[in-house]
Amino acid sequence: MSAVQGFDPAAWLSALVAIGGGYALASGRKLWFVVQDCKADELTAVMSHIVGHPDRVEALRWTIERRQAGEVL
Repeated sequence: MSAVQGFDPAAWLSALVAIGGGYALASGRKLWFVVQDCKADELTAVMSHIVGHPDRVEALRWTIERRQAGEVL
């Protein structure tokens, strides 16, 4: 699950943070993105990799869960 057809969820999360964003996994496995400080063009480029790809969003959830469990990914 760590990679979905050429998609690297750890790299995607790093890209979001690099443009000033953040993320959290809330109860019920709800995925939250913090994007207030992101420039629109940079955010559009990052988000384009997951919009319409539920398998990639699930890979992000899985990656965050592993990190919360103390696993290094």
